[in-house]
Amino acid sequence: MMSLRFLRTFAAAAALAAGAALAQPRFDFDRTPGTLPKTVLPSRYTITLDLDPAAERFSGQASIALRLRRAVPEIVLHAYTLQPRGATLKAGGRDRALTVTADEATQTWRLVPADGRPLPAGTATLELAWDGTVQRSGSGLYRAPYGGGRAGAMLATQLEAVFARMVFPAFDEPSFRAVFELAVRTPVGVEVVSNTAERSVVDDGGRRLHRFEPTPPMPSYLVALAAGRFDTLAGRAAGVPLRILTAPGKAAQGAYALEVTERVLPFYSAYFGQRYALPKLDQLAVPSTRFGAMEDWGLISYAENTLLFDPAHSDTNTRRRIFSIVAHEVAHQWFGNLVTAASWEEIWLNEAFATWMAEKATERFNPEWNIALRRRGPIDDAMTRDAGDSTRAIRSGPVPEDRVFDVFDDITYVKGGAVLAMLEQWIGPKALRNGLAGYMAERRLSNATAGDLWHHIGRASGRNVAAVATSWTDQPGFPLVQAESRCEHGRTRLELSQRRFTLDGHDAPGLWKLPLVVQHGGRTSSLLLDGVRTSTTLAGCPATPTLLNPGGQGFYRVAYAPDWHAALAARFAELPGTAQATLLADTLALAQSGRLPMASLIELLAQLPSVQGPTRPALYAQARRAFEFLDESLHDSPAQAPLHAAARALFAPELATLGWTPRAGEGSEAEQLRNGLIADLAAYGDEAVIARAGELFDAELAGRAPLPPAIRQGVVSAVGRHADEARFAALLARLDAAASEEERWLYASAIAEVPDAALARRLLARTLDGTLPTNIATTLPQMVGQAPGHEQLAYDFVVAEFARLGELAGPMFGARAWLLPGTVAASADAGVARRMLADQQRLVGTPGAATAARAAARITLRAQVRAAEAQRLAPALQALASRLAPA
Repeated sequence: MMSLRFLRTFAAAAALAAGAALAQPRFDFDRTPGTLPKTVLPSRYTITLDLDPAAERFSGQASIALRLRRAVPEIVLHAYTLQPRGATLKAGGRDRALTVTADEATQTWRLVPADGRPLPAGTATLELAWDGTVQRSGSGLYRAPYGGGRAGAMLATQLEAVFARMVFPAFDEPSFRAVFELAVRTPVGVEVVSNTAERSVVDDGGRRLHRFEPTPPMPSYLVALAAGRFDTLAGRAAGVPLRILTAPGKAAQGAYALEVTERVLPFYSAYFGQRYALPKLDQLAVPSTRFGAMEDWGLISYAENTLLFDPAHSDTNTRRRIFSIVAHEVAHQWFGNLVTAASWEEIWLNEAFATWMAEKATERFNPEWNIALRRRGPIDDAMTRDAGDSTRAIRSGPVPEDRVFDVFDDITYVKGGAVLAMLEQWIGPKALRNGLAGYMAERRLSNATAGDLWHHIGRASGRNVAAVATSWTDQPGFPLVQAESRCEHGRTRLELSQRRFTLDGHDAPGLWKLPLVVQHGGRTSSLLLDGVRTSTTLAGCPATPTLLNPGGQGFYRVAYAPDWHAALAARFAELPGTAQATLLADTLALAQSGRLPMASLIELLAQLPSVQGPTRPALYAQARRAFEFLDESLHDSPAQAPLHAAARALFAPELATLGWTPRAGEGSEAEQLRNGLIADLAAYGDEAVIARAGELFDAELAGRAPLPPAIRQGVVSAVGRHADEARFAALLARLDAAASEEERWLYASAIAEVPDAALARRLLARTLDGTLPTNIATTLPQMVGQAPGHEQLAYDFVVAEFARLGELAGPMFGARAWLLPGTVAASADAGVARRMLADQQRLVGTPGAATAARAAARITLRAQVRAAEAQRLAPALQALASRLAPA
């Protein structure tokens, strides 16, 4: 019997799912959301920019070919932080002066005919001139100093999502595709690169004018240029010339990224049935200032630490990061560039697919990396958010421009990619690939919606893919599958039901069409759970318990009946690696929500030493994440000391087995685990590890022995966590002298953990003295706040200096919105969450609400676990430590 409350919840969920299935029409320009009128359409921009990497200002002129679909009283386009110097419309053989009115609130210019008469329908050319400002943060046109004592800087661009308007006036929305023909005037000796090949370079009044070939029709956010001095590493793949561009002296460090590109570019061309669309592909390593990477067509730009590999300092984590990010950005040359999401509401079509394709490329070219297990961490983080109040649907509905970076998040990237993997598992790889080929062919050089995608995949698979997919993309959350099993007459009877999984344990509306995978008696099968409950019968009653979601590709949690869960736990070491990872993840989530005691997770972790084979390092990495969450949740509680003892008991023998020195022929999994174990054991108070790390660091400082790259990150982190004033000074000197982004982040993250509050205050003061790149300066207070004991210190600093820090952060990727929430991101105090929400509203306003809510939800979850486990978990932790203690 169902309760009245459950029936009401089910009815609401069914109505929601039914409505979602109708919510994904195919692309129609006129119906696409946006702020600009659809009456004036650009077809070609001819832009000339006057730039100097040493100057604070730049200027530009543009000629924009337009089609006016009807007579209009004015033209509205985007422009922000630009100062107009003139505007004229050429049409019908006449020049008409336009008056420019800037609207800072909407970041637009209104161009009104000076004669007061309407502008007639037809073709016209808009002539504009303006001045602009070079930015300090990584948005718009920004300066990136070479750093490390080298004089000089380059200019680079980051125009996604809404920053093209900071470089040139534009119809700055994804659906307004146009051709861009760029020219850049610079001082002699400055090199320039852009989306397309350089057509010519000529002397121009003591300067040099660089002209570039026209681009294909594309949105304004994909325009890219860089100006400065570059070193180059060249290659070729799939008939396309490739270049890695770096600051002077660093080209050799691009060798691995070039190798990755030479692998993935032909793979993608074959997979999509579409060749890469431009005649060249450049990739630029930006030496400071920026975060992450940007997929600009033909000129992808990266923060240095996501593109460059230095054999003297980089470890396997860097190698993996480079492969993943390069594979992601090159995938965007199809998903995002060749076919562009219609609007920011559909941005998951760009980002989820690039995430999914990067994982597919990793599996193909690096099978030993165990991506099937390594994706568990990001997926669990996304599921944690998706199970709370701060989540949203993948297709989130209207996206205001001042909150556009709210949708560049783990729901878009990680959940979106996981849902695609789940759909592929359901319909089969061949059907999905054929559907994507049809989608690419039909939407080439145009925009698309989810409706276009499901149309083609549905045709290729012969299934109603839209009905299943929309239940995942158009509602928030995900299901908890509750499973019971019994043996009847020599057959296994499964009883399955679904409800929305929430971390607070309360009922919430939600019903999914769930492609469920079952492994039973050595065979794997699937079924579509599209109602609240179902039952099925499987052949035989094997001794090995049945598994749900054994490959971990389903975006759902499984709650096995108690005896079933106990049977799986008893045979944990015998399960497939992906099933072990999924059982660990689900057990932690069920314990976080109060559906299981946290001791159930500890029992599973106790079995890790008995697990053998190539999946072991990834499972230990998963255990490290679980201990990190518990350490934050139980900070300064009676259970924290037993937690640290249990962590040392579990991790120290593994480090001893691996040793501090990599062995010949050792795989990257072992290297990655070793580094993490050193950092974690130091954090958990392992005196032997702390002492050894200090000795190794001091030896390098004295010039006796360099730190091996394989343990560099772990050792430096351990030293920072326990630094005295002398080692603090040494780390700070290393930060100041760092010649690469990888080195800067290594020393910044380590020094932020310094335990002495007076030293932490000195570090915070450095963020505003102009000596650090803006990306490091604005992130340091957040890293300090997440170090034990410094949350209040960092929080108060950010509140007091918010105006100056906000100016440094700029608008990129919501950086300003994260300044305050980031300082308390590791808190377990619900009162801290409430105060942060109030201060965020006061300092940032509505555009910062979603960011604050995400941080508050994580704090609330930790507070919930703390309240439940601070007193009762200690015995289980003590038992774990005793069980693992050497005989």
